Amino acid sequence: MSRDPVRAATQFFGGRVCLDFANTLDWRTSDDPQELIPDYAALLSWSERRGTLPLAATRKLRARSAGGEAAATMQKAYDLRRDIWTISDALRGGRGADLRLVNQMLSAAPRQPDLVRQDRAYRHAFAGTDVTEPLWPVLWSLTALLASDDARRIGCCEADGCGWFFVDESPNRTRRWCSSEVCGNRERARRAYAKRKGSA
Repeated sequence: MSRDPVRAATQFFGGRVCLDFANTLDWRTSDDPQELIPDYAALLSWSERRGTLPLAATRKLRARSAGGEAAATMQKAYDLRRDIWTISDALRGGRGADLRLVNQMLSAAPRQPDLVRQDRAYRHAFAGTDVTEPLWPVLWSLTALLASDDARRIGCCEADGCGWFFVDESPNRTRRWCSSEVCGNRERARRAYAKRKGSA
């Protein structure tokens, strides 16, 4: 993905909320991964950009972003993200997924709240009173993905060091990059350069 963390944090190529959340560690498979949600305030900003929380809820939650509860929520967020990576890698490799953490979180999850309309889209009507609220849309997205045929369409960007996941919705499942315009172009240029250098 982009080496600009501000730009990367605004790009959503996963096709599902849970995979976009998995992609909040940029250059995940490189020697220099970049954290896009280093703290609770960044998690709220990501949720707002991705459209998983209504604005009224994020405003209320920002007032609680410096407390110990917020730090504990970030640990849960990183645990969930790591599990999404593990599950996604297993599924795209044709292996069974370990769902213990997911099922544990589901047992503690609130019921899905009503929907509200915002900016010609719909959001869950969270109240902004529980610091864990940003995690629930990610979890529900993951369970919906796992329970669908799209679980067999999970792919991972082939660009060296990227590691971003996506749902491959191409007709023949031939998608290779998180973004053809970003990683695809860069990887094609890198390979062309390596080929020219090798033949020189």
